Amino acid sequence: MGRLQTWGAAARRSPVFWAVSTLVVLALVSGGVVLATRSTRSPAPAPPASTRAVALGDSVPYGHGLHNPYLTPQVGLPADAVSQGPSLSAFPSLLAGDLGLTMTVRPTNCRLTGDQLSISGAVADGADNTARDGQCPVPPQQARNLSDEVAAADLARHPARLVLLQDGADDIDFARCLEYQLAQALGTNLGIGTRCVANGAITPHLAAVLSNVRTSLARAIETMAPHAGTIAVLDYYQPIPRPSQIADDTFASHLHTNLVCSGLKANAGTTYAAAQVVLGALNRSIAGAVADARTHHVTNVALIDISTAVDGHGVCTADPWIFSGEPVPDATLAADAADVLAAKACTGTDALHAASDCASLVTRADGAEKNLQGYVWRAAHPTAAGQRAIAAAADRLLRGRV
Repeated sequence: MGRLQTWGAAARRSPVFWAVSTLVVLALVSGGVVLATRSTRSPAPAPPASTRAVALGDSVPYGHGLHNPYLTPQVGLPADAVSQGPSLSAFPSLLAGDLGLTMTVRPTNCRLTGDQLSISGAVADGADNTARDGQCPVPPQQARNLSDEVAAADLARHPARLVLLQDGADDIDFARCLEYQLAQALGTNLGIGTRCVANGAITPHLAAVLSNVRTSLARAIETMAPHAGTIAVLDYYQPIPRPSQIADDTFASHLHTNLVCSGLKANAGTTYAAAQVVLGALNRSIAGAVADARTHHVTNVALIDISTAVDGHGVCTADPWIFSGEPVPDATLAADAADVLAAKACTGTDALHAASDCASLVTRADGAEKNLQGYVWRAAHPTAAGQRAIAAAADRLLRGRV
């Protein structure tokens, strides 16, 4: 230890020591400066956060009624309004604008591009609609559904800040549930619609369909979750008003009849009760899908409850935010109803008539039913005011988390 101290003292007296020491100190200092510069340099700016908003689902987010997805003109819209893309007045575009997000909207119905990918009639569970696509028949293809929309969104390559999802009503064909109730109320026994409620509860078939809807929605949520900031899953509003809210002048005027309001007025209580049962079951299925996704560790999904968004403004009210039906000339209604009833009478008496005897009547009845359906093609869908109400309800629940 003593020799080391002696050597150190001698070295410190050596000019070589000081020269080397100076070089070492300078190297350390300059290195320190370099290191300090590197450690305090501002980090490279992070890539900008996505401002993309994506919309998936069925006729409500598409804006059915405001736009026409079909190849033929529809009552209430201009003759050239055919095969349209989603409406800019539908809630997804309104909400994206309110939240400062971007959403590109395809200009036509059949080419599934951009961010607004909703399809009128799309089902959540592909097994619920295996028919050919009647909106876009060239080239022939199966009806498009939620899985097609998810694929078109391509979220893995193009993540989104917000994904809006509303689907499931077409799986149970909610409109046909209403048609059945309204036809029963009219007492015409036209045989249209689907019975969805029995003894105060949804039918077993409907319950099975909703179970599959829940599974399909949960699967879609889980698939998209890694590539989205927030997935907002919307349930559905109630289009049928309380009986006391129906306006007396909505079902008939100037020799024209509103099929929806006439049927509703005839038995408002029963129709409203059945609609509540169906809506409750549908919304519970959607809430269940969100709960299932959370159970599987999805933390960025939010349930957006819009079940009361249009309360007091349903079909046939004094200030409707939901389309009911276009007024049908009474003469047209009488002629079409006669054709439908004549065909039913003929086919219902097989012992008296061969099938060929009824063929022409059945053809006329099919045409008459399609004609009448044209007057209610957008019934139960939101008007522009209804879409704004849905957007406002979703905005209140999403503001601050997107």
